[in-house]
Amino acid sequence: MKAFLPYIVIIATLSMAACSSAPSYRAAKGNGFGYAEQQISDNYYRVTFKARGDDQAATKAYALRRAAELTAQQGYDWFVLVDKETLKERETAANSQLGVTYQRDIEQKCTLLGCRTRTVNRPSYEAGVGVGVSTSREHVEVALEVRMGKGVSPENQQVYPAKTL
Repeated sequence: MKAFLPYIVIIATLSMAACSSAPSYRAAKGNGFGYAEQQISDNYYRVTFKARGDDQAATKAYALRRAAELTAQQGYDWFVLVDKETLKERETAANSQLGVTYQRDIEQKCTLLGCRTRTVNRPSYEAGVGVGVSTSREHVEVALEVRMGKGVSPENQQVYPAKTL
């Protein structure tokens, strides 16, 4: 049993990591989850990060990370937040169902001459909406508008440094 303990620990760790709900840091693709940016002017960008779940703090941190990386890619030293917007959406759908079941009845008719048995299948149709049963999907999107700069940073604003990959 002691020989299998390291393998059990590794499998348990990998299983927990696979079930983690932390958003993946990646460029947004067809489904829109991940980061994206849009240039507004030479040194002004809109950076967004969209994640599954409801972790607003992690989503904001990923948006700031992308803004810092983009600042470095564009050759700037720092950026400031001009505007920030957080959108949280929950999509809920009630479960509905439609089904057919068959009830099997065994009928037995007896007379003076003997008994006759037959099996009868009777369909039963069901349709309905589940009350209190629903599926839900949540996502959070953080949009940052950032102004990038070089050299001496402004003193009146919170300044974020550029970050290389």
